[in-house]
Amino acid sequence: MLIYDETFVATMDATRDEATALGTDAYGSEHLLLGLLTAADDLTRRVVEEFPGLTPSVVRDAVRDAADDAPHLARLGLTAPPAPATDATRRAAPPRVKHRPELQAALNRATAAWGHLRKAHALPKERRLSSAVLWLAVLEPSARAPRLLDALGIDPDAVRTAVLRTLVPAGTPAPTWPTDPPVGPVTRLAHRIFGRTHVAR
Repeated sequence: MLIYDETFVATMDATRDEATALGTDAYGSEHLLLGLLTAADDLTRRVVEEFPGLTPSVVRDAVRDAADDAPHLARLGLTAPPAPATDATRRAAPPRVKHRPELQAALNRATAAWGHLRKAHALPKERRLSSAVLWLAVLEPSARAPRLLDALGIDPDAVRTAVLRTLVPAGTPAPTWPTDPPVGPVTRLAHRIFGRTHVAR
């Protein structure tokens, strides 16, 4: 059974709230990034100290305005469509506990890499999943959130290094993030269970 700590739970609650407020009932990595910034646990506070432009309001506006799509649309002579209106009834509706396949793929890769670093003793062997794993998933290159960060002038790789640095003793270099980690049977089973029960279809 997967065991989550209070930072993981608080972040997921904030993520669902942010997704609902933005008018969607299935959340992606951009909403998870917002959830991390809104929940603002100790790890997140330490990370954003290095990136003062990384705030909930800035990211929320970027998500609403599709800042990551704007350069591509501009090349085609187009602009992003206006964000859908979210009336009070929609905002009050209970969110679905589902996330997009894009986020599930990022979670799969991040947990595999995180597990690999733990087995190699490059990261401490925590007993419960924390917001650190969510940060690492948000920063996976295939996810949408890194594109938003790029559009805001924030280097996703530098943010990942800052996250990893918070997980090791002071003065210890951040471990190198593996790009193609092996996936063990326990991690594979966790991916299958979580994906089957939480991914929007």
